[in-house]
Amino acid sequence: MKNKLAISIILIIWYFLLKYHTPYWYYIIYPINLVVTFLHEFWHALWALLTWWSVNAIQINTDWSWFATTSWWVRSIVLMWGYIWSAILWNILLYIWLKKDKYSEKAIYVLAWLMIFTWIFWFNSIISSLILFFIAWIFILLAKKSDFDSFVLQFLWVVSLLYIMEDFNWWPSSDLSKFSDIFIFIPQTVWMYIWLIVVFVITVLNLKNIFKK
Repeated sequence: MKNKLAISIILIIWYFLLKYHTPYWYYIIYPINLVVTFLHEFWHALWALLTWWSVNAIQINTDWSWFATTSWWVRSIVLMWGYIWSAILWNILLYIWLKKDKYSEKAIYVLAWLMIFTWIFWFNSIISSLILFFIAWIFILLAKKSDFDSFVLQFLWVVSLLYIMEDFNWWPSSDLSKFSDIFIFIPQTVWMYIWLIVVFVITVLNLKNIFKK
């Protein structure tokens, strides 16, 4: 546990050093950005299904970010849970890595199969499908290399969760804008911080549970 905590701290320091002292950081972190934003849109789609509506597709934008299109939905739930469930997922991966390491390989397979499921059932374009296939293939290869699956899981958790919380006022902004149109009695900026606080509390409670005796 101590070794894993040390690795986590090193990765956090490495993340900020690279981000603020490395030119073209955006291109270095871009593969992680693809995974994070894909899962964000996947949760939008999943919650559309869970509220008894349908999903048209998950596809790639012209700027190489993802977006989901759905037919009818419980708008407030679907908008909010894209952001919050992304944070919950990365906290689950953290818990697996630190407490249930034997499931690390299975967790990476699950991420890969989510992409394969999207590629098959929510097909939209050849480009989106090729990207999903390529990332899923990389994940499967990493999972087969038992020496790497645990580290990959840790790397994904650290970078993705930091990315979510640090850029909370940017990448969910379109969701926040639509969400605040529903609950107009609370300003968008207030909702933005409410969502951040929810994600922060989830993370703190998860860490407390992990490191308790």
